[in-house]
Amino acid sequence: MHGLRLWAPLVASCLVATSCSMAKFGYDMLPTWAHWQIERYLSLDEDQRAIVSRRIDELHRWHRRVQLPKYVAFLSEVEDQVRAADPARAAPAGGVDAALIARWRDRIGEAWIPVAEHLAPGLAELALTLRPEQIERLRRRLADGDDEYREKFLAETPKARAEARADRVVKRAETFLGRLDSAQVRELRTLAAAMPGHEDDWLAERHRRQKALVALLQKISIEQPGQREATRLARDYLTSMWTSTDERRRARLNAAIGDSDALSAQTLGKATPAQRTHLVKLVRGYADDFRALTGATLATAAR
Repeated sequence: MHGLRLWAPLVASCLVATSCSMAKFGYDMLPTWAHWQIERYLSLDEDQRAIVSRRIDELHRWHRRVQLPKYVAFLSEVEDQVRAADPARAAPAGGVDAALIARWRDRIGEAWIPVAEHLAPGLAELALTLRPEQIERLRRRLADGDDEYREKFLAETPKARAEARADRVVKRAETFLGRLDSAQVRELRTLAAAMPGHEDDWLAERHRRQKALVALLQKISIEQPGQREATRLARDYLTSMWTSTDERRRARLNAAIGDSDALSAQTLGKATPAQRTHLVKLVRGYADDFRALTGATLATAAR
């Protein structure tokens, strides 16, 4: 359910926004959007709406006060590392290589854990009130989302999937670097299209997470274990939800992520000075937006 991951690392969500100002606007609107999403998936009654509103507001205030300063510090580190990159050095992107990009990604992933821990009590409290028809509504809504995923990512032929994958990679690169020239686009499309596709694996992971979520809500709703035990169950689910339980699938997806990191490093290594400047300004803009949202200085964020 989208509402359950609303406070997944804001770095990740905001780095795909269309402008820096969208980060501030989107962050302030998160409680409203979260409530709407949960309502859409579950059709809440009045008592449940009160629970959701209270828990979302608590989580949002905590996240603004505690987590956003950490994102500011992280983005400032990224900006410094990109600025320090020297194209003349041997490593791709003058030091911004696949290993460094992987560390950035790991840092973003680590930011989910405290969010999950703070989200768990609210999920547990709501789950204790859910009725069978609400959980069934959630299951149907999730299935509808799977249909949308298939339409967007699972084209009928391997060639069509490869072309769509190349389109996404180019679009993402231009988000970070600005406009690519025709030679860059051709090279990037060729490299992206040649990468193994894992859309079926990602869909299988969606199914796994959704099945586990429905099972969790059913267990809490039926067994009524109490707030403490329900919170533990919710925390176990939330803190592990992004880790595949299928070893072979996990290995394939980890390899795909590694390939993506390598392609990102290669693309950045061939970026023009203007494109590097675009990236630096983009990262700094998000850091400034987060700093404005917290009212914190960098010195405060570092403490």
